[in-house]
Amino acid sequence: MFNRFLLYITGLTCLATAVGFLARFWWIFELFSHFRVQYFVVLAGCGIIFLARKKHLEVVLAIVFALVNFTIVGNHQDGISAQASIAAGEGRTIRALLVNVNQGNQAHEKLHRFVSFANPDLIVLIEVNRDWMSSLRPLLEHYPYNTSEPNGTGGIALLSRIPFDEASIEIIGKVGLPSVIARFTIDGQKLTLIGTHPFPPTSRTRAKYRNRQLAELARFISEQEEPIILLGDMNGTPWSPFFKDFLLSSGLRDSREGFRLQPTWPTWFPPAWIPIDHALVSSSVVVHDRRVGPHIGSDHYPVVIDFSITSKRIGQGAKS
Repeated sequence: MFNRFLLYITGLTCLATAVGFLARFWWIFELFSHFRVQYFVVLAGCGIIFLARKKHLEVVLAIVFALVNFTIVGNHQDGISAQASIAAGEGRTIRALLVNVNQGNQAHEKLHRFVSFANPDLIVLIEVNRDWMSSLRPLLEHYPYNTSEPNGTGGIALLSRIPFDEASIEIIGKVGLPSVIARFTIDGQKLTLIGTHPFPPTSRTRAKYRNRQLAELARFISEQEEPIILLGDMNGTPWSPFFKDFLLSSGLRDSREGFRLQPTWPTWFPPAWIPIDHALVSSSVVVHDRRVGPHIGSDHYPVVIDFSITSKRIGQGAKS
């Protein structure tokens, strides 16, 4: 009975692994592409148990599919983990913070305490509403350069202690969701910051809108000349083909490469943790450190990234 149950679990996980490769054909199939780490853990565990029980064919099945998922996840992790040495002395280190605060989250003080602890120079907040903006007023003394559009799940805000040349809330493309775009000159070097939050792919229509926004945003980014850092809840993992398309089209690279997986959602169910909150950078942005912050009451963990701007090119988009 136990062997049959184990084989059933293995078969379902192998099927989920295969379905994830069909993500372009149906929005529901794409949902299966996000849980490669979980598939690997389940299949590796089943393989070990089968091995102990001398079920050799089952061992082969579980381990082969486990390796498929391991390869996909491992390819994404083959990045530059010590980029700081490449650009030593080529500009100040800037700390940016990304937080999807969750519009229904009332634990405002937790965010305040974390901001005080992390001490970022730039903050992008997602899902801010009017209550959140009211609660943020004490922070504005330390972040006097700011712009926002409080609009619930579509709300977005930028808080900065660094003066910007210009900043605005803009609609990029035809989907209609706001993004924040700010342009800085920092020690004589240009930087464009983009904060964004595409639709979650929870239906065929929303998945189509998210993919359209990603394509339009990538087109916009590819036309920019300045170094770029994009901070956003992208509602997709590195293993989604649509996310990979975005990296290739925009020319950005994932700052997570070389810094392990760093899942950010959902905080309330660790077995399903996946990385959907992203900091993406252009080839002349050096990532010194990247980490996930503590639970602040939201269903997302914050992301903190330390970076600087260099005249050297660190990498080109996503290759996996």
